[in-house]
Amino acid sequence: MPDTHEFSASDRKRIYRETLDHLKNLIRIDTTNPPGNEIAACEYVRTVLAADGVESEILESAPGRGNIIARLRGDGSKRPLLLGAHLDVVPAMAENWSVPPFDAVEKDGFLWGRGAIDCKHQVAFMLQTFLEIKRRALPLKRDIILCFTADEEGTCTYGMGWMVRNHLDKIQCEFALNEGGGYAIPLEGANIYFCQNAEKGVFWLKLITEAEPGHSSVPHKNNPIARMGAALHELNKPRSIRRTAIMETLLDELAALLPFPKNQAVRQLLNPVLSDVVLTAIKSEQPQIADVISSLLRNTTSPTQVNAGYKENVIPERCEAIIDCRILPGMTAEKFTKKLMRQVAVDRCEPLDAPQPNPSESPIDTEMYHVIRRVITRRDPGSVVTPFLFFGGTDNGFLRDKGITAYGFCPMKSKVHPGEYLNTAHGVDERIPLDAIEYGVTVYFDIVAELCC
Repeated sequence: MPDTHEFSASDRKRIYRETLDHLKNLIRIDTTNPPGNEIAACEYVRTVLAADGVESEILESAPGRGNIIARLRGDGSKRPLLLGAHLDVVPAMAENWSVPPFDAVEKDGFLWGRGAIDCKHQVAFMLQTFLEIKRRALPLKRDIILCFTADEEGTCTYGMGWMVRNHLDKIQCEFALNEGGGYAIPLEGANIYFCQNAEKGVFWLKLITEAEPGHSSVPHKNNPIARMGAALHELNKPRSIRRTAIMETLLDELAALLPFPKNQAVRQLLNPVLSDVVLTAIKSEQPQIADVISSLLRNTTSPTQVNAGYKENVIPERCEAIIDCRILPGMTAEKFTKKLMRQVAVDRCEPLDAPQPNPSESPIDTEMYHVIRRVITRRDPGSVVTPFLFFGGTDNGFLRDKGITAYGFCPMKSKVHPGEYLNTAHGVDERIPLDAIEYGVTVYFDIVAELCC
């Protein structure tokens, strides 16, 4: 297999058109979660694969909750590669959108629609890559497993979580590619590509304060709402900076691209004394970026729901609050919860069901990571690939828990600055630049072919 496969002009045009058509068709299948209805998207994928002679299997975890698997066989000299993405999307309030969210409209150089960035574009890229490898009958050393799942936007109960509990044998592999990175981010004249190899742990707690109910005309200091308010105020404060190996590597890579004095400032982000000073400077120019960086440097707690009271003139006996906790590698949910409970004065704390309470991390000194770096630097000379700690959650955590090296990487490069479209995921007017599609598929093809042939 040559280092880089150069498609003909006619092939590139066809690949672009087929991928765009797949993405449009997938967006038009409403897989809003809840209820999901991913089975309809699975049926579409199965039809596309069957047209190229590929058998697939749909595994229904609950009525309408579909997961689909297909496989290209290698010679078995290396363990398989999994290409994975989720089929469900978050809700879209159509009245707030510039276009109907499930019409897949081309406008102003973009394809608009719910799931365009999160993450039906990745489903389309992977599906097309899988088909191109099949059509060329490449001599594979690894099996290539295609696995599109349900419920990632929920608790993963019906998707990857269910798959690893019930059908791990069907997706067992050495390496996996999924969502959570890969976009070309311009920085000082070069592009930086984040390869997501770690995620914060995600879990939720219900905090409870209690007291005897009473008439609100006679206030007392044990008011459950007031006590909860004090606890929430404390939890909403930024927590202390924690040094992690992955952030040290990432910040060193970023500093190497920056001129003085920015390079020195970036290196101080892990300094507990100077970190907030640097973050304040960044926030004056890029508030969203500063908030993301801040979340990657510390464990976080965000109050998200409060429930108390039932009448205007009654001090209630109970107040409940839900806290979203995100913890860094090196911390566990159990340890963090104990620490948190020593910090706030509440009566009880109840853990809620959460898909991936503990952080997950894959090493970067691997064959797949090195292949990703080689392909990207060939396709985009002068660019840099760095490891990345994801502040959200993806299906990768379930795979890492089973010993699989999993990365979030979906290559995309556009003339449009990523700030114009990345933040539309889960938001209004979600869209993807049309000029990013051909690049994404051809780079995916290079990565998969080099790793598997």
